Amino acid sequence: MKDILQTFRYEPDGARSLEDALCAFIKEEIAFGRLKGGDRLPTMRDIAQATGLTFGKARLVVERLAREGYVHSRPYAGTVVLPRGANVLRGRVLLALPDADAARFFAAQLIDILRRRLSSSGYVCAVVTFPPGGGGLADLRLDLLRPDLVIALRATPEVQKCLAGSNIRHLYIFGGKPEDPASPWIRASSGTAFAQFADHCAKARVRRVVQVRFADDDTFDAQAALVQKGIACTSLEMARDGDCAWGIEGYTRRSYEIFAKMPPGRFPDLLLFWNAFLAQGAVTAFLSRGIRLPEDVKVVALSNAGLGPVYPKSFTRFEIDPVENGEKVAAFALSVLAKGRLPRPPDITPKYVFGATFPF
Repeated sequence: MKDILQTFRYEPDGARSLEDALCAFIKEEIAFGRLKGGDRLPTMRDIAQATGLTFGKARLVVERLAREGYVHSRPYAGTVVLPRGANVLRGRVLLALPDADAARFFAAQLIDILRRRLSSSGYVCAVVTFPPGGGGLADLRLDLLRPDLVIALRATPEVQKCLAGSNIRHLYIFGGKPEDPASPWIRASSGTAFAQFADHCAKARVRRVVQVRFADDDTFDAQAALVQKGIACTSLEMARDGDCAWGIEGYTRRSYEIFAKMPPGRFPDLLLFWNAFLAQGAVTAFLSRGIRLPEDVKVVALSNAGLGPVYPKSFTRFEIDPVENGEKVAAFALSVLAKGRLPRPPDITPKYVFGATFPF
């Protein structure tokens, strides 16, 4: 069973320790049937060597799993997984999100909060990411895993097709609106977001804004809120197709194409982008023409994907507060799991936040 540790990955984020992450991983393997009753866990020495834990901490992980009823250690026989039902596991939850969202600050924080809240209530949570155009959920064979609930961040066509063909309870959060009106969907009010944004701009004495958005996305349009505050707003719109639907390279290239053709002129007080990749494309286009953004031009991106240094110009992350809204989604999910049915999901009016300023 040493092979089971080959799929374990740990990325330090300050939210949980290596021991906690390993415990959660082994619970997931048990919950989703990859470790079955009677299977032996790797020895403590093998666990220590494979994960980088000390022998003492590896022993603490095994003792914790035994204390919580997942495994049983026997002299000379090693540590054995207990049969399903022998432990305190209440159920299994699958958290699904697109690859492009996995690195976003909001998504990463939201997933971490959901995992911690659900885990503390006895549910094991597994996270699966999927590429644009398919794969992911369909490859997992949900009919075999039988999770008690699937929580999907974004109602992409591929995810909707997969979940619609199953009898598994599911819940869409934020993202796009599901095609099936009966599908449960926790919505986020972008109107609230842009009202807060316009108020922020007015206080910062912003007088002219250029927003960069996709023409088919009605959820991203700050113009009405800005005009109401007396702020001029111009929209640069682009069509979204194929590789531009979710791909990072598509976002960046399309933004570059728009700004490379843009005639030089007076910069606005603020540039507002649908995401950080469009912002990167714009900045790259300016640099290729020998144009540098003036220091007093503010750059704001709705949702930060965590770009590395590209240009010595900072921008502000503007997005849903993952803590407050993660708690709301977790509370609703626990209600669904406890009642065994899907009540009408709440319309969450999210609190949007201006995060720390990050360098491009």
